Amino acid sequence: MRKFNLPQRMISLAKLACAISVVSVAFSSCLQKDVYDPANSGDKEEEVTLDNYFDFATTKNIQLNIDYGKECPQAYFEVYAENPLSYVAEGGQIIKKAGVSHIATGFTDAQGCYIKPASFPTAVSEVYIYSPDFGVPTLAKTAVVGSDVSAKITFENALDVTAMESSTRSTQTRASVQFITDVIPNVLGTWNATTGRPDYLDPTKVIDIDATLKSYITGYFPEGKNNVGPLVTDNADILIKEDANVVINYFGGNTGAQSVFAYYCYSENASVDEMKKATKHACVIFPNAHKSGLDAYSGVAVNLKFINEAGSFPDKEPERIPAGTKIGFLIWNDGWRNVRADGKMFYSTKSLNSDNISHTAIFAAKNKAGDTVNVITMEDWKSGENDYNDVAFVISSNPIDAIKVPEVPNPGDREGTEKYSGVLGFEDNWPEQGDYDLNDVVMKYQSSVDYNIDNKVLNIIDKFTLSWTGANYKNSFAYEVPFDLSKASKVTVNGSETSSYSGNVITLFKDAKAELGVSNVNAEDMINQNIQEKTYTVSIQFNNPALDKSVVVAPYNPFIKVFNSATEVHLTDHRPTTDANNRFPSGADISRGDVDGTYFICKDGFPFAIHVDARLDASILNLDLKKEKQRIDKTYPKFAEWAKTRDPQIKWWK
Repeated sequence: MRKFNLPQRMISLAKLACAISVVSVAFSSCLQKDVYDPANSGDKEEEVTLDNYFDFATTKNIQLNIDYGKECPQAYFEVYAENPLSYVAEGGQIIKKAGVSHIATGFTDAQGCYIKPASFPTAVSEVYIYSPDFGVPTLAKTAVVGSDVSAKITFENALDVTAMESSTRSTQTRASVQFITDVIPNVLGTWNATTGRPDYLDPTKVIDIDATLKSYITGYFPEGKNNVGPLVTDNADILIKEDANVVINYFGGNTGAQSVFAYYCYSENASVDEMKKATKHACVIFPNAHKSGLDAYSGVAVNLKFINEAGSFPDKEPERIPAGTKIGFLIWNDGWRNVRADGKMFYSTKSLNSDNISHTAIFAAKNKAGDTVNVITMEDWKSGENDYNDVAFVISSNPIDAIKVPEVPNPGDREGTEKYSGVLGFEDNWPEQGDYDLNDVVMKYQSSVDYNIDNKVLNIIDKFTLSWTGANYKNSFAYEVPFDLSKASKVTVNGSETSSYSGNVITLFKDAKAELGVSNVNAEDMINQNIQEKTYTVSIQFNNPALDKSVVVAPYNPFIKVFNSATEVHLTDHRPTTDANNRFPSGADISRGDVDGTYFICKDGFPFAIHVDARLDASILNLDLKKEKQRIDKTYPKFAEWAKTRDPQIKWWK
């Protein structure tokens, strides 16, 4: 690589043009004139050094240290710059907000930890860490401290979304025993009037809700998706094949509702009317089937009793459920919060539901030890997301064979996706400063990185769109990826396998003007042209994934080549490629070389290219840089304020 020469480490502004520096008192006035005129530098001597120049970056490198604990191995998470969840009081629904994009994702390791670097927008000062996984704390909040984001997340310190959104909720009280038994007449005992925790829990029958069990619900019933499928059944009522004792364990849930969970008994040959009659004699299992009353994923147990046709428990062996009995279940949405049952009672028997929708899924899973576990999951709201993970229970019998439930295979490993987007603008007059409109080549990009549960890359899709060229030169565009392309199984551009890469550099085009059909149009006349943007889709596949996703951060190292020569123009602090041969014409303004790893910033502190990250604001993808020979700080006046103050909260593109 050719060494770039820097005449001196520290450059005096008294001798040079006005510089973009936080200490420059003359910056604003200089920008109103010709910034390249040394006469505008003023009398005060200030210095731009390798330690204090502004890099114009809109992203920053962050070290993520997330710890969910060993109870949450291979948990998927997403990082947001704002709370991505909202609480809907009616139905107790916790839903993701529309239009809020994550800035990082990943899977924890076998110990529930994720320790890797990530790229954040510079404006981010605090983050929300969200996991949709069943059995993982849903939401946590932590600060960005320097270049570090650290969070040890537990159910105890996780955010309560329902409390955060309390302003949208009506005043709610805990249901009295009378309020509940007016609707569900039978009870198995008393409960705590504050939490709804039953006094009749059987401590000898608590089960371990391990990560393997949780993975079934995460895999088959992912949060926020319509999971209607073969496991959702019109009749999930349990047939008792021989006399048995039946136990219900609380599995857990992803709902904000505090619902009453109950059961009813009827004969396997009962008519619909007889089933309806049986529901009138239902019995409460959990008055508050929520972690607030039962603790998160606690596995606490309740022994069921047989309810006869008269609606009462037998005097003799009440916990013996006779063969031929069917046990149905109902969920009374938010009943514990004193919400009336009208239209909010949902049954495992579809024919009994007023909305004519199946609200229950049932399947047999395997726990970590390999034992079969019968799982019941319920959708607790009408017109909801139909994700069927709102609340879940385990049902078992003694003898074991009294209950038979279809077994399903382990859902297997999952995949995740990281997304990036933004805009790139280039000046092609390097090493001269040019007109600083940053529109000689303008590229938009949207990239996605698919990865496996070990955070190894499976596929990369980079969509670069040439949206403008305000140049008279023929400029090519390429980008250098930080990994060996020869290790990829397949590389395509616009669907065709390509050889248009050399080493780690992918070249998308060699003449921007020709690509947009304006080869003979001067830059000043471009504004009068009907320009059709052109998109290049690059796909990079890995059949034997070994590349860690933290290495793959778009837009990588993008650059243009002027006149399709070996002269490259990159973002500040991005190295030229090994093929670069940037020469300094006699008398030119000398740009920084590779001293201390500093590249492509002119002696006055200005960059030759800019990257505007769009993950927090999709409107950035509409950034207009079409005004020819109009400096960017004229087009966007807040640009100068951003450069002067280095305040990442300034949205200069607005």
